[in-house]
Amino acid sequence: MFAEFRRQKTDPAAAARLERKKADAELELAKEEAKDEGEDYERKRAWDWTIEESEKWDERLERKRKAKESVQFADYAQAAERAYERELRNFKPDVGAYLTQKKKALQKSGQLRESEDGSIIPLDGDNSFYGDINSLDFADNKPPKEAVDRLVKNIQKADEQRMKKSRRIVEDGDVMSSMHYSVHATIINDKNKKFNAKLSRYYDKYTKEIRDSFERGTAM
Repeated sequence: MFAEFRRQKTDPAAAARLERKKADAELELAKEEAKDEGEDYERKRAWDWTIEESEKWDERLERKRKAKESVQFADYAQAAERAYERELRNFKPDVGAYLTQKKKALQKSGQLRESEDGSIIPLDGDNSFYGDINSLDFADNKPPKEAVDRLVKNIQKADEQRMKKSRRIVEDGDVMSSMHYSVHATIINDKNKKFNAKLSRYYDKYTKEIRDSFERGTAM
């Protein structure tokens, strides 16, 4: 218990989780008390809270609901899309490098156009910067060392998070217990278990005869 307390003191994320749990517990307690007194909690809250506080709380509940829905596994395409959106939110573009590369490409094309207001605009005539479907100039692009290091770091971080989650699942016993739901252990983690369950629900009726025939042949 002391070790857990010390970890929470040194881990801001753990302390934040504890505060959220405390707030949720206080909310549930207030709802139960209002129910016991025969009162409507939402109506009672409207009297005790300001409009701003009430709106903030509703926004927090909505964010919590969406976050809960977003982590539920539906399929691998959706999981990949969520991972892409998360990485995109954390991505910080190098605007300076972008402008430098654009300037070089426009100077290379050597084409100019006069705009409606009379200003001269350089054109990317050979599509070396704004490439089309036939452009192969991206193959000559050499990313800077900092960008490569950032990519490696992101991959390592993703691997660490995946391994940490796998260890947590095993420690909680989810995988080990779920492996006994069938004679054939065909899962590697809880996410895979849910995916296999969906496949089984839709396709087992079509593949049962094939599997039975295969197992009879193996036994012989």
